[in-house]
Amino acid sequence: FDIPYICNRIKKLFGEDEIKRLSPWDDVREREIYKMGRSHQTYIISGVAALDYFDLYRKFTYTAQESYRLDHIAKVELGESKEGNPFDTFREWYTKDFQSFIEYNIQDVEIVDKLEDKMKLIELCLTMAYDAKVNFTDVLGTVRYWDILIYNYLREKHIVIPQKKKSDKVEKFVGAFVKDPQVGMHKWVMSFDLNSLYPHLIMQYNISPETLLSSVNEKITVDKILDGKVKNTSKYSMTPNGAFFRKDKRGFLPELMEKIYEDRVKYKKLMLQLQQEYENTKDKTLLKDISKYNNIQMAKKISLNSAYGAVGNSWFRYFDLRNAEAITTSGQLAIRWIEKSLNTYLNKILETDEKDYILASDTDSVYITFESLVSKVFGESPETSKVVEFLGKVATDKLEPFINKSYKSLAELMGAYEQKMVMGREVIADKGIWTAKKRYILNVHDSEGVRYKEPRLKIMGIEAVKSSTPAPCRKKIKECLAIIMAGDEKELNTFIQEFREEFMMLPPEEIAYPRSCNGLQKWTADHNLFRKGAPIHVKGAILYNFLLEKEKLENKYPKIMNGDKIKFINLKTPNLYQSTAFSFITEFPKELDIRGLIDYDSQFEGAFLSPLQFITDKIKWKIDGSFGEQM
Repeated sequence: FDIPYICNRIKKLFGEDEIKRLSPWDDVREREIYKMGRSHQTYIISGVAALDYFDLYRKFTYTAQESYRLDHIAKVELGESKEGNPFDTFREWYTKDFQSFIEYNIQDVEIVDKLEDKMKLIELCLTMAYDAKVNFTDVLGTVRYWDILIYNYLREKHIVIPQKKKSDKVEKFVGAFVKDPQVGMHKWVMSFDLNSLYPHLIMQYNISPETLLSSVNEKITVDKILDGKVKNTSKYSMTPNGAFFRKDKRGFLPELMEKIYEDRVKYKKLMLQLQQEYENTKDKTLLKDISKYNNIQMAKKISLNSAYGAVGNSWFRYFDLRNAEAITTSGQLAIRWIEKSLNTYLNKILETDEKDYILASDTDSVYITFESLVSKVFGESPETSKVVEFLGKVATDKLEPFINKSYKSLAELMGAYEQKMVMGREVIADKGIWTAKKRYILNVHDSEGVRYKEPRLKIMGIEAVKSSTPAPCRKKIKECLAIIMAGDEKELNTFIQEFREEFMMLPPEEIAYPRSCNGLQKWTADHNLFRKGAPIHVKGAILYNFLLEKEKLENKYPKIMNGDKIKFINLKTPNLYQSTAFSFITEFPKELDIRGLIDYDSQFEGAFLSPLQFITDKIKWKIDGSFGEQM
């Protein structure tokens, strides 16, 4: 909003020629772009890079938020909120108390400044841009970023890059391997993950456009390699999609990968050292540096993985389907190979027959239960700290050397350029629960060597970490998970009963589901409010816009537009509006006669109870639902 406003204001006050002074080359162009279902006016100021902190935050934080409004992000990251509007409308505030209105707007600048002070995202963007010799805005993409990175690398070697080929279709190719998990509760779980899998696969097999041979053996598959039916007898590096790569020279892609990976290792090491220091001292001055190093190492990781994204993008200058599938099928082979090897090893050590100790595996990680080993060594009710210490040593002294040896055998079998698969222990948890693929909770005592004084929950894919779940419910689901890990059914049911009473008193703004709204025109009907089959939150948005217009409240509350982040809440049916939901942006309009129609029972069921029951059902716990009807 800021740049279009500044440009339009200058144009209105001083004329169009004056806008050109914003550019060092007197070149400012107005453009209309189509984004999130509607058109937006924008200005391109040549020689000036406009970085939106919203884009930087979404690119570099890697966690979904229920809202990306500055006020919400400030609350999440800084623990502070903007002051509310003391008047009914912003227009009234502007005319009646101009000074406080100006101070309110200055808060935006101060909050962004505080966010940058803590998160260093602009600093990170500049570092990446100078590293790759790209424009600041190119850091937000992948294909152009890597295109320029490769161009500069090859230019130094006096190599001319090929012309870009035109691509008319988006190529589809095989993805990563995800094992069906052993659903339920498991004790003494350790996870091991491969360091930067895709970049290391590129290095291991020397996958690069100029090393790829033209012939492909389509009879070679992951399953055949695992069954011992395929062995590479050629002088080339082989991948499970049947592609072959030269080994007499190093490809430019693996060389670049190696350089960026080494940088990432350096910053991650610094971050982990400071994390352990913070655990020991609780010195809050360390948090800024932890955040900075974490962002840098994560950015390096994203840069590495975006190389794979670029390689698999049909618009990329160096795109080749054989290279893309060489990477993904090699990833499948790597994780399935180690799963098979570890199961063979553990069955031998624990004197069991074909027992599956691998609870789950996902792209680059395996999760292993050591309950049998712990019982054998410690008996019943062992001391947690001693078991954590013991498992840490087992991982370092026994499992990691075995894994390295196993991957060395795989590299020899495939005729790899070099062995680059390094799998390290990630977490040690006394309990873990799996509900489905990529959905689990771990009660973590140690993560990558950082020992916690109190266990921390690692949650993946569960509603407690989903931005589509109302914030109070997310918080309470996490507390329920802590009870599941350390308490019993009775304690859990008591907690649920107490929260239900609290939930019934919460304002609609706090218990509504966050969503993105699209398709308003598509689902709006002329004769009726909405068409049949309209999504529930879109129905609510159409009703909201209709009532604002009807009650003449458009100056006080903004209308919902395509692409807006909204909240919706269930309504009791039947009702006058024949709608099952009502939506709003941030503030529930108190002037509308809707509050009495809110269905708190179904809201509690959908936002809190159902997600929780999905977990408790898997561990055979019962939730007592006899808490009476809503009054």
